[in-house]
This record gives sequence, structure tokens and C-alpha cells, in this order.
Amino acid sequence: MRAVFRVKIATPLSVGWYDHSKLDSRFVIRPTSLKGVWRWWARAFVGGVLYERGCLKSRRGRGVYFEPDPEGVKKISRIVGAVLGMGYAERAEAAASSFKIAVRMLKRPFIGTVTKGQRSVEYGYGKRAEFQRFNLLSLSTSVEYAVGGEFEIEITGRSIDSKRFTLGLEILAAALTLSGVGKGSRKGLGSLDVTWTNYLTPTPVEKLIEDVRRELNGVIPDKCGGQSGDLPPMPVMTKAKIRGEGAGEVALSAVYKVTGLDPPSLHNFFLRPHRARVTEGHYGIPDELRKRLEAWVLGLPREQKDTGYSAEVDRRASTFIVSYHDRDHIFNTAKEPGGYLTVLISGDWPTEIHWSDSDEKVIEIDQTKIISAYSTAYREFENYVTKLKGKVTQIW
Repeated sequence: MRAVFRVKIATPLSVGWYDHSKLDSRFVIRPTSLKGVWRWWARAFVGGVLYERGCLKSRRGRGVYFEPDPEGVKKISRIVGAVLGMGYAERAEAAASSFKIAVRMLKRPFIGTVTKGQRSVEYGYGKRAEFQRFNLLSLSTSVEYAVGGEFEIEITGRSIDSKRFTLGLEILAAALTLSGVGKGSRKGLGSLDVTWTNYLTPTPVEKLIEDVRRELNGVIPDKCGGQSGDLPPMPVMTKAKIRGEGAGEVALSAVYKVTGLDPPSLHNFFLRPHRARVTEGHYGIPDELRKRLEAWVLGLPREQKDTGYSAEVDRRASTFIVSYHDRDHIFNTAKEPGGYLTVLISGDWPTEIHWSDSDEKVIEIDQTKIISAYSTAYREFENYVTKLKGKVTQIW
């Protein structure tokens, strides 16, 4: 079986090679990077089904509020690797991946370089702007990026039936819609527009998500007694809700369509001074995330010049994820350019987060604080988009 996705780079992409600041001159979009994003979302979808069935349980970890129990980790690895055919290392059932990815460049993209002295980035049709992530990356070295061009991503399947091959492609399509590839891929960078495919029917992303979940429910046999009242111990795509503060229920996963914002505006939400300038009118006025000391929910560490948030863990990537697509992305069936925001609430945060500025504070993390931080981040994002004359609409 063979499928082809034809793609273009919708927002500036930087995927490290032998030198992390250089692009791979042969591929630009590296197959290994695609496979990593694909597997991450496969785990999130599988984890969502298992969480709803009570098969993904949370337990207190060392320095982490929640982590998956070992049995749940094994189930996810087995289903993603052996059942979905993405490669499995367990000795008794070890199997190579049934999917092979090849990338071909059909039209060379624009290649640019960001330096400490020249930080503006080309992001399409002669438009240039500064992107926070590239500003940080270029503090010590020049960084290459690409935008535009045209590529073919070829996926071939072996020793796999057509049902699971199609399911794998649907997960990949959802992954490429909801996140990007490379540096800043959760913050609107490295987004790829799928402009044509010979295999899947163009469909709204919300239907694509439901199709994946329905098909996974058919191939996952595990049932373990139903959902618990704890947060999931890892990011998952689920329809489940849990009780928050008061009597209200909190959705653990949600996807929103964002219209009216360009790529730099979407990306620079994650930069505190820019966010404050938009929401409060001045970069020096604390926004809600700063007032409540909850900006850690946008990813750890968040430090610069010995200020910000840190923890004992090396890194905790945000699951407040944005991407951007033009009108020719075939899973953007409304044909209106704009972004997607995916919010996945989970308990795998450090038990203590350190804040430092003019003073220092230790923030104790629990389920209530995690839910509160995600809620504040979403309210701040909605306010930010509205102030920029855009609109946020929940689609899933």
C-alpha cells in the first residue's frame, strides 16, 4: 500500500540536522521528525481511549505530580507499536514499523537565516516579522529556516491491512493539522499545509479526530472499569471531563479554530511582553498569567536573564499547542486561513515550580492548580485574539 501527501511549508520551519542550526539540505523536512510527531499524536489518541476505559491510571511520581502506571505505559506502547504497526521493541512481540516514510522535494522553499543582528523572518509572499522562538535561538548563533516550497511525503505500508494503514494515515493527517514539525512546532512554527493526497478524502479536522477515535475504539480490546476522577497522567485526546472547582466539569481535551490572526501574532502570544502589550496595553503591565504565576503552563523552563519559571525536570513541553494553515490545507475545509489551538490537560507536571524575579517563590502543584493554570491560559488566549480583532471557536 502506498499513500502520498503533497505539502508546503506554511510557517517558518527549522529542523536541526548534524548541526542543530542548519537545515538538512537534501530533505529540509526530515522523515525522522515527521515520524516523531506522528508517534506522539498516536500515543495521545490511544491514551485517550485507554483513559476513558480506566486502563490508563495515574500515580504519584518522583518529583512529578502524576505519571502513568507501568501497565498503562505497556498498553500504549503495545497498541501504538504492534497493533497500529508503528514499531515495537518488546522482546516477545518485537516488530519493525510497518510504515516507511520518504520525502521528496518538488520545489525548493525559500531558505533564510536569522541572526542576532537580523531577526526578522520571511513568512510568505514578502512578509517579514520577528518570531519569539527565532529570537531566542539566534542569541548565540545564526539559524536557518525554510518557508514555502513543495514536497511529497510518501508513506508505504508492509505487513499491515488496509484498515490499520488508513487509521495510521488519519492520525498523521490530524498530527500535521494540529501541530508543526521542528523547533517551535507547538507554537505555530513548522506547520505544513497538506495540499493534495491520493489516499484520504478531504474532511474537517473535527471529523478526522472523531474518525480516528471511533476506529481506535474498534481495535483496542482493553476495558478496565471506567474513567477515574484523576487527571490523565499524560497528554491525551479524550472526550472525558472531570469535576473542577465548585460544581463545574472541565473538558480534558479541546480543539479551537482561530481566525483573523497571522502566523507571527499567533506565535508571539507565548512572549509575555507582547502578550501584555496586546491584552493590557503596555508590556510592563502584568497580564493574568503573570499575576497568578501560572505562565509555567505554557512550557518549562521559561527563564531569561535569571528570571522566570524553573523546576527539577529538564523540560516539560506545553500541551497548549497552536498551528497555522492557509486555505489550501485540505483538512481546512472552511478554506479560511487561520490557526488551531489544541488544549490537553494532564497531571504530568513537576510537584514544585520555582519562580524568580525580584523575589523567589515555590509554587506547589496539585490537580486544582493545574486545572486553574490551563483555564487562565485559555482565557488569556481568547482575550488576546479578541483584542487583535480575531475570533476563537471551539470545533471539538
